[in-house]
Amino acid sequence: MATNRPRSIRSAARIVATTFFCLMLVSVFSIQLRYSAAVFGFLPVPQANAYEHEGAAGQARVDGPITVSVDYTSEVVAGNDRMNPSGLTSTQMTFDDAWLRADSHTYNHDLATACAVLSAVVNSESQFYGSVDGAVPYAEKALSSLGFDNVRTESFALRSHVLDQIGALFAGSHDVAAYAFASKTLEGADGEPDETLIFVGIRGSYGIEWLSNFNLAGGEAGADHQGFKRAESEIAEALEQYAKGIGADPDHTRVLVTGHSRGGAVANLLAADLDDRAATDRALARTDGVYAYTFAAPGSTQSIERNASSYGNIFNVANPSDIVPKLPLFTWGYGHYGATVELPDVKDSTFSREYEAMQAAFQANTGYANPCCSEDLGALDSFDVKAAKTVPSLENMLSIEGVVGTVQALAGIDYPKALAAHYPDTYIAWMQTVDSRRMTVV
Repeated sequence: MATNRPRSIRSAARIVATTFFCLMLVSVFSIQLRYSAAVFGFLPVPQANAYEHEGAAGQARVDGPITVSVDYTSEVVAGNDRMNPSGLTSTQMTFDDAWLRADSHTYNHDLATACAVLSAVVNSESQFYGSVDGAVPYAEKALSSLGFDNVRTESFALRSHVLDQIGALFAGSHDVAAYAFASKTLEGADGEPDETLIFVGIRGSYGIEWLSNFNLAGGEAGADHQGFKRAESEIAEALEQYAKGIGADPDHTRVLVTGHSRGGAVANLLAADLDDRAATDRALARTDGVYAYTFAAPGSTQSIERNASSYGNIFNVANPSDIVPKLPLFTWGYGHYGATVELPDVKDSTFSREYEAMQAAFQANTGYANPCCSEDLGALDSFDVKAAKTVPSLENMLSIEGVVGTVQALAGIDYPKALAAHYPDTYIAWMQTVDSRRMTVV
């Protein structure tokens, strides 16, 4: 009897383990099947509707600037307030249609500030589609309050839940990004025809999409970052269909593109793509009708043409103390299309006063202080210089010495402080307070 008992226990354990394994396989298969079916149009994709939510009705047309209170999610709030797991907070933002009639090749700080907020709003949409407690349809609410309609955010529906991320992993579809489209009519002045304004906001790194950040150009000279480019290609195709669906005429269309972090890198490539198309039969807008403002974007390309004047309508706002815009390293050949617009540097003589103003705005927006001090910012500011010395090239990183150098470079980072320098909250607060004349255009 004693001998049979261990056998029966082992037999029962095998049955339980086999059953669990089979259920796991069925679950994974079901997740992937659902994901693939929705991607190919066999299953309907849910879409948020702002007008079903209180306070989300669109604003009446207003001539001149409009100022509204906009909800978005804050990592700082979510990390400090257990009663607010979505990190729901808000800030004031102003938007003026007249900004989109001005020269797109001239930096507009007011428009850039609005885009900093809207890029955070687009990032926040994941919370709503991910069914996070307390989340709202952020993009639908914000854009409709600014007079936009035709808001489309269904790409978030398959890219926000944990199960969606598992499905994307097994389907091998992590080189993607969720995005929001919206449009409005810009009334023509002095007998000029009306124009269509299309807004494109692209979400930053999320879930399994983090893997795409390491899908570099693979050594091909002048190539774009592969992971970002694949995401951009999907969005460009969707944008083409969206513009066609609303009847936008390329000769009378303006496109505003924005994104934060990885979303900024993809937005950078999309804006360059729109510029390249402008003189072809695939144009969605004229070059002077493309406006692009990115924030905290990592390097998106190795193209030697990235600083060409044709990309002069792309502005990439970067915090010198944020390490993300410095990766992949400039010494590896990476950079951005268009101009880099740098926020104040910790080494500047007036930095303390400017940083104090930023901190006040940060606290007003979130209810919490930014955790970085000047010493933290100084260490983060010099990260790229130190990393370039230990890992001077992409090929070097693949060697034993390069691996050791990479570990050394990463070991010196205070990650909570690095994240704080990278947060959308930080960029929003800087943009709301900094004198644009103090920003350096590179």
